[in-house]
Amino acid sequence: MRNSVIASVGVLVLGAVAAPNGGHSWNGWGYSGNGACMNDDQANKVAHNFESLIAAYTNDIANAVLTPGVEDYSDSVIELIDGGCPSSSPGPAAYIALGSATFDSRADFEAGQGGQPNITFELLNVWHNCDTVTLRWRSPLPNPGPAPPPPAVQEQVTGIVVLETTFNGWQANQQFLINTIYSEFNSGAWLYDLGVFTPDCTATATKRTRSLPNYFARL
Repeated sequence: MRNSVIASVGVLVLGAVAAPNGGHSWNGWGYSGNGACMNDDQANKVAHNFESLIAAYTNDIANAVLTPGVEDYSDSVIELIDGGCPSSSPGPAAYIALGSATFDSRADFEAGQGGQPNITFELLNVWHNCDTVTLRWRSPLPNPGPAPPPPAVQEQVTGIVVLETTFNGWQANQQFLINTIYSEFNSGAWLYDLGVFTPDCTATATKRTRSLPNYFARL
């Protein structure tokens, strides 16, 4: 599979063609009569913009590709921030409740992301409709070290991101800006890579499967 695959067929694009474009033809930049519907290249650019925010972050990139009021929602990120602890846990600082916005402005995003190390980030798939890009990604080395030190063999983390965009004009360098981010990934593997969670992997360890639905439990 290629690192990035643009899927121009399926439910997402069929919905985009049928609903907002009224049967207008594709003009290479958008659908004629609409003027604000992204094509494959523009969707791929939005996806790579998000990749840069994770793998090669600078405030200049954030200012260029995010709206000032960008919002980010990710229970997976909150789980990392809280170290796997419930929001009701005692501690020196308040824990963030699951379901809350992780960031609610570009300035907030920059303050949080600017202090984080860059990580490996591979785009696996990209899909889109007129104004929303969905991508699937993988990080084979989520903990770049040196502190906290990563384990000898890291668990890869794979995730899904949905990016709602705002049209910024055809003459703009960034024609579609990221306005809302919905992101979820395997936070359990990442907590392991950060040394926060140490599983019992011995032969005598008891698997806790009774609380899982049957299709998740592997006895």
